[in-house]
Amino acid sequence: MRHLIPIFLLLAACATPQERCINDAAAPYRAALKERAEIAKSLSRGFDYVTEYETRRVFTRCKTPKGGWVPCWDRETYPVTRRISVDRAVLQSRDAQLARDLPGLERAAERGAAACLKALPAEDA
Repeated sequence: MRHLIPIFLLLAACATPQERCINDAAAPYRAALKERAEIAKSLSRGFDYVTEYETRRVFTRCKTPKGGWVPCWDRETYPVTRRISVDRAVLQSRDAQLARDLPGLERAAERGAAACLKALPAEDA
């Protein structure tokens, strides 16, 4: 994953300042839309997934200071994904709240985009 970070930074650097500004202005609106989609998916399934990490002792080989190998005990951490039932009332109330907030978030994104267009005119290529 560490090797991908420079690629993401490079791709982010490819966007013009105007595009980055518009993207940042629309981020809360996109996040709300994404959360509503996840809530709808969880409600339709009736359960959700949670990932926890467990540490287990494993018998493995360890390298010695002289370069050899010896059997030893070590600890490894594994992700364990479990299904949990959803609280329908909580999810439905959160979805209703997001539905009420979406028009305001959309207007704010439009105002932010307009401000970005005004403050950072498009550069002609």
